[in-house]
Amino acid sequence: MKLLAITTGLISIAFALTNAADVTYAVIAFPGSSDSVAVNVAGQDFPLQKSPMCGNLFTGVAPYGAEYRYAIIGSNGQKVENTTRHLAESATTTGNEFFGRSKTVYDIPSLPRAFNPIYPALENAMSRDNEISTIIVNADMNALDTILKAPTEDHEFAQVYNMSYISHDAIYNFEGAGIKNSGQSSKDMAKQSLKIKFNKFNKLSKDRLFGRRSFKLRAEANEPTMAREKLMMDSLAAAGAATLSSNWVRLFVNNQPFGLFLMSDDSFTAFTDNFLNGGSAMNSTGLTIKGNAMDPTNEANMVYKGPNAASYNSNDVYILEDKGRDPTVSKKSYMGPVIDFMDRLNKTVIGSDAQTPGTITDLIDSAEHTMIHLVMSFLSGSWDGIWYQASNYYLTQNRDTKKWYIITYDFDETFGNGVEDDKLMTTPYQNYSRPDSQRPLVDTFIKSPYYDPKFQDILKTIIKRFFNVRVIKPRLEAWTEMLKEDVAWDRSLPFRSPGDKEKFTVKDLDNMFTTVDSRIGILEWISNRTTSVCQQLNFNDTDDLPALPTYEKQVPNPTA
Repeated sequence: MKLLAITTGLISIAFALTNAADVTYAVIAFPGSSDSVAVNVAGQDFPLQKSPMCGNLFTGVAPYGAEYRYAIIGSNGQKVENTTRHLAESATTTGNEFFGRSKTVYDIPSLPRAFNPIYPALENAMSRDNEISTIIVNADMNALDTILKAPTEDHEFAQVYNMSYISHDAIYNFEGAGIKNSGQSSKDMAKQSLKIKFNKFNKLSKDRLFGRRSFKLRAEANEPTMAREKLMMDSLAAAGAATLSSNWVRLFVNNQPFGLFLMSDDSFTAFTDNFLNGGSAMNSTGLTIKGNAMDPTNEANMVYKGPNAASYNSNDVYILEDKGRDPTVSKKSYMGPVIDFMDRLNKTVIGSDAQTPGTITDLIDSAEHTMIHLVMSFLSGSWDGIWYQASNYYLTQNRDTKKWYIITYDFDETFGNGVEDDKLMTTPYQNYSRPDSQRPLVDTFIKSPYYDPKFQDILKTIIKRFFNVRVIKPRLEAWTEMLKEDVAWDRSLPFRSPGDKEKFTVKDLDNMFTTVDSRIGILEWISNRTTSVCQQLNFNDTDDLPALPTYEKQVPNPTA
């Protein structure tokens, strides 16, 4: 007898294998109360049992089969998967699969690094890009329905009694979390984005998932490919910047299908630690504000308007996202350090080098890191982002150095999505601003004889390494194959909230590559953007750069 121990997150389960040829099969399924689940190998059904980890995960041992399918068996017959699965000859387990999906793990071409990471990010499976995980929630459905039926109103969290996060190789279980809808303009959509916060109803628990105490499930309700935001986050990481992480998940609540979402970071006290310090706590982490734009006259453009906080419409534009570990921060006082930042920024000596007093390096922790975020905002056409619309960025202070970090986020409206003028694809970066807008942070770099050449070098390097059709096209093709079954499933589900009902279908995945219903395609955008930049700066996108130095992972020095 052979004993195989499979560690699945918080609990380990031991399976007894009868011989070396046996395989542990596992599938997520939603059978009826009187139905059973089996795996069919060589024409024979082998029953699977409910896992003690999750009532919707069915596992069991059966003979090895190069080809196999799962079946749900009921009094009226069998429901067998349409496609045949294939198992490697040396496999002893299938991993956790999902009933009705033809494949679990895909071969997704990686993005080459343009630069090594500037900060040591927390490394884990939060940013996986080659599979779709499953979240199964048992919650107070009455409370959740109340939220979904009036999404624009303020609501408390609905209680999550228990929750399972299941990936191909792991299971994590939680109790006492909370769930409610999330976002700003996304609350006007019929498919709501959601937020899950651990320990909301169990204050003694210290549950985390991938080092996160909360996360968002982004509905991507106005994005037909559901890939733009993921591509942007992965691109920022490949460019060496601190960025939010994400992975796709299918969500079920009380056995009801809610759809496909992009699971991504949400802010909490250790939010910045994950990006900048490998997940280790930094006592130096100060407040984080969220920049937002309401309209061209109310935008987080970092323009100094005097010492009075009332001049900044802070409740809607410069929003306190987190107090960090600074006990002096309050909702009444947080604008003080932010106003000081803007005052100093607007006094920055644009023509100076990094050693000149009063330069940007006295204010920003890393000029290179900030320029990478700006370059990617420009390359992706993030018209609702930090550069064009002065929105959707986090600004975090280091309490010890008094310097600031900038991290951009919210990328569903990138790569041509929502762009009304296709000339934006070919606009030079020197002109990439809204008419009559002020961008002191951007100007500090692109109008500086010292920093502008460095800005151009970052721009060229990112294009040569990965931001081009040669590299991105195979990745989009692989993602299209991976997403199509779950996108088709998602688009077949009924809407649960009032609001805008985008009638996307699986055919809209063509928007990965080309214009669909006036939306510029992702690859179409990248092709036009890179071609125009190459012409404007007189270079080509061939990766003829020297190899990057070996990256030695920085070990954080925790201070708390």
